[in-house]
Amino acid sequence: MIRTCALGIAALVGMVALQLGLARAATPPATPTSAAQTQSKPLAAKQPVPSKAAVLSANTIVHRDLAYGKNGKQRLDVYAPRALAQGDRHIFFGRPALGREMAKGAEKNEPVPGLPVVIFVHGGEWARHDKSEVSYKPKFLNDNRIVFVSINYRLSPAAVHPAHVSDVAAAVRWVHDHAAEFGASANKIVLMGHSAGCHLVTLVALDPRYLARVGLRPADLRGVVAWSGGAYDLVEKVRAGGMYAPYIRQAFGNSKAAWRDASPVTHVGDAHPLPRFLFISVERGNASYIATQRLVELIRHAKGQADSRVLEGRTHFTANHLLGAPGDTTGAILLDFVRQVTR
Repeated sequence: MIRTCALGIAALVGMVALQLGLARAATPPATPTSAAQTQSKPLAAKQPVPSKAAVLSANTIVHRDLAYGKNGKQRLDVYAPRALAQGDRHIFFGRPALGREMAKGAEKNEPVPGLPVVIFVHGGEWARHDKSEVSYKPKFLNDNRIVFVSINYRLSPAAVHPAHVSDVAAAVRWVHDHAAEFGASANKIVLMGHSAGCHLVTLVALDPRYLARVGLRPADLRGVVAWSGGAYDLVEKVRAGGMYAPYIRQAFGNSKAAWRDASPVTHVGDAHPLPRFLFISVERGNASYIATQRLVELIRHAKGQADSRVLEGRTHFTANHLLGAPGDTTGAILLDFVRQVTR
C-alpha cells in the first residue's frame, strides 16, 4: 500500500510539473527585471505601424511624376502650398509654367517667391522603396510654408554607382531651375535623406564632382539633413558584415577602392564652403551612431558646421514615418534647422 501511495504521489507531482512546464513554454522569455518591476510593470501596448502614404494639407497642390531625366526612375513629386495667409488675404501658389502637368489643379496666380524647399531622398539599401512613401512630411512642411519635393532615382541591381548619386544631383539641378515656378527659392534648397538616402545626400554635399556635372556646387545647398543613417564609410560597413554588406556589393561592386571613393567620409574637405549639416540618430552607441559621430567630427574638423541629435522613443522606421505626425515633437528639430539655414 505504501508503495502504491508513493507511486500515486509521484504521478501527481509529475502531472503538476508537466502543467508548469507547458505554461512556461507558452510564455515568451521576458527581459530580466527586478521583482518589483515584474509585479507592477503593465503590459506594453502594441504600437500601430505608421502609414507610408502621403498625408496632405488642405492647401497642398501635388504635382506627381515630373521628369528630371530620361529614365523612367528619374521622376519627382512636388508638394507645394496652395495658399498662404498674408494679413487678411491669401496668396495662391502654382502657375502653368511647367506645362499641363504642373498646371492641372493649380491656381494661375503668380506665386509669392522665396519659400524654402526640402528635397527628400528615400532609403531602401539603394535597391527599393519609392518617392510616394513620405507619410506626414508634405502636410507638416506645407503647413509651415515649406515646399516639399520627393524624388525617385535608379535602383540596384539594375543601376550601379554612380547612377544613384548622379540622379540625386540631377534632381537638385531640376529643383534649382524650376523652384520659382512652385513658389520656392533656388537659394533656399535643403537636401534631406533617410537611411541609404542619408548616404546619397551627404555624398552629394561632400564630393563636389556630382553637382559639378550639373553646373552646381555644394555651396548651392543651404543645408543637408541625414535623418537616421549610418552608411558613411562603405569599407567599414562591408568589413562589419551584416545585412548591408551584400547591398553595398550589389550597388557599388566588389572593389574596396570603389567603396572608399563612394564613402562620404573620404571626401570631407574636398569642397569649400560646405552647407550646414544636421545628423539624426535614434540610438546612442550602436554602429550607426558611431559612424554618424565620426562624420560629424570630420566635418567640424574641416571647419564645417554639423549638428547631431538623438531622437528619443523612435526607431529607424518610425523616425521617418512619424516625422510631422500629430503630437510628434521631432519635426520641430527639422523645422528649426530649415528655418535657420534658409533665413
